[in-house]
Amino acid sequence: MRSLLGLFLLAAAATPGGASLTHSVSRRCNDTISSAYESEGVVTSPGFPSRYDPHTSCSFTFVGARHQRVRVLFTEFSLREPPEHLRPHERCLHTDWVAVYNVINGSSKQEIDHFCGTTVPNSVMSASSGLQLVFKSGSRSPIEKDLQNPRMGFSARFKFVSDLGLKSGRQMSDGSCHFVFNSTEARNGTLYSPNPEGFYPLDTTCVYFFYGLPGEIVRIIFKYFDVEGVLPCNSESDSDYLEFSNFPSADRKIPTFCGYMAPNVIHSDSSYFRMTFRSNSKFGGTGFAADYQFLDNSRHPFAIKRVIGAAFVNGGQHSRANWLLVVTVTSFLIVKTLQLGCSCIKEIA
Repeated sequence: MRSLLGLFLLAAAATPGGASLTHSVSRRCNDTISSAYESEGVVTSPGFPSRYDPHTSCSFTFVGARHQRVRVLFTEFSLREPPEHLRPHERCLHTDWVAVYNVINGSSKQEIDHFCGTTVPNSVMSASSGLQLVFKSGSRSPIEKDLQNPRMGFSARFKFVSDLGLKSGRQMSDGSCHFVFNSTEARNGTLYSPNPEGFYPLDTTCVYFFYGLPGEIVRIIFKYFDVEGVLPCNSESDSDYLEFSNFPSADRKIPTFCGYMAPNVIHSDSSYFRMTFRSNSKFGGTGFAADYQFLDNSRHPFAIKRVIGAAFVNGGQHSRANWLLVVTVTSFLIVKTLQLGCSCIKEIA
């Protein structure tokens, strides 16, 4: 991994005006990085890849343009290990750590997460155009002073993005997290939550619109699902959630989903379908991944029977839960025939 440092020295990022800047591995602490001058680059702990000093405080503040988000991808991470006897949410508070914050309205901060130890964190993405990364180290014990390079530090790539890391679908021109999937452009593909390489951003609403040709429906199959929340998976339970609708407004026939309980298969009733993902300001997850496909349903216009099976989905492996959420929309074909003066009604499900 350290051999990549030579490439960092040669890396150049295009600026909005078309110029480029060569990135240096060593960047001064308490720096402000604007997308007006560089679109991507690298930040590291002081002295990286050599070990950092005790009692170090260093921050990097990222300022993007409107509708831009800041994505930080850690490539190397080796800090002092936290005490093992502490609870998970307390461990990073008693050792060296890296914290990432959303910067709201240019001043107030909202914590995304704290990271410590030697496990490389998942990538993070800001909820808006501002983000701050803060690194702090404490004192060094007498034993650590005699060890050879016990703490190396961290290296992370940053990038200002306007597509939220999503490459499938056509994003709306206003730069919002609204993506259109049209069967005339792609009949099948894969869709993801924002920042598919890591944690999805807080305080984010993404809408996925599906438009098929007349007689087509869309099928969505989930292969990964981690959306923070508890039943009933809505704002009242302080949950992030995923909802579906056959209409521009809400659709009560289909429940909302969160946690690790994903809908196994979703079918639309017609050629229009809408999927909405909402995250709040409290906690996050790694999101979802799903395959979609437009299907020709014109030959069976009355055979609309939808069963949505709830399944635990993790890394592409499915295990059925002990219960099913069943949503059934039954279409009746009424055939009237007149025989000997009688009217007979035949029901076909």
